[in-house]
Amino acid sequence: MKIAVAHSKENNIVPLDLAELISIVDTEEKKISQYENPGFERVPGGKEITMAAILKLQPDAVVVKEGMMCPGSYRMSVGRVKYAHFEEDNLDDILPKLDKVDDVLSDDIPPDVYREVE
Repeated sequence: MKIAVAHSKENNIVPLDLAELISIVDTEEKKISQYENPGFERVPGGKEITMAAILKLQPDAVVVKEGMMCPGSYRMSVGRVKYAHFEEDNLDDILPKLDKVDDVLSDDIPPDVYREVE
């Protein structure tokens, strides 16, 4: 399974428009490929640009957490990928849990993941 993770260079899980990198974790081959995020610090539309880049990489799932997405990036991705909702803040904390990612995969996510805060 290929799982996309948007994160900073320090491996912190951040909102899509603040992620410097997009990693694709292949749980079968046990390898990680990293890509620069074209949506990094792009205003407006950074989250949508990041989601478009993620979808081009054709992952099976995307790691998400509260405040990470926006309604637009959610609409782009729903039905195209599954979501792995984690509370952890760092990629290094999530990686060991990806071997059992099927336990947390969902076709939908709570509104807190994509709700825009004013």
